[in-house]
Amino acid sequence: MKKYNCSVIMAGPATGKTFLSEQDYHFVDIDGERAKYKYNLYSKTPEELEKGKSNRGEAIHKDSKEYAIQLLEETIQSGRIALVSYQEEIVEYLNTHHIDYCLVYAERSAREEYRERMIHRGNPEEFVRQMTEEDAWNQFFEKDKKDNRPKYKIILKKNQYLSDIKNDFLE
Repeated sequence: MKKYNCSVIMAGPATGKTFLSEQDYHFVDIDGERAKYKYNLYSKTPEELEKGKSNRGEAIHKDSKEYAIQLLEETIQSGRIALVSYQEEIVEYLNTHHIDYCLVYAERSAREEYRERMIHRGNPEEFVRQMTEEDAWNQFFEKDKKDNRPKYKIILKKNQYLSDIKNDFLE
């Protein structure tokens, strides 16, 4: 079994970042924490958070990027693994600070499966459409495939989640 030495895992939507962080202390969902902070969503259930993905209202805290970076640094310093979605500002920060990360993304043929995952978890139609419309899906895949900045790149196979490969990141 291959071991990946990554303190940051960048992964797309519906790969299981939130689920993994809720099931295993070693992993921290930076995006989930950032959204709760940015929009003051601490009282929302996981289901409500998913349903509100593309319509969270006005940001309460305008410094959510700084907050996410602080969480990222704290997570790395604690020896835990940060889970983040692809955000150019975070990628820029990681590269500028020479922080290695793993990029995890779905195989191209899994588009319909991911569409179903997003529907099942309660994401709004518009969010699902934006993420899984065929041209957009293919563009995401090609961008990830060509990206040479991550230390490691891992393609999730059909029916595979981050939790299925979590031991590849743990000592």
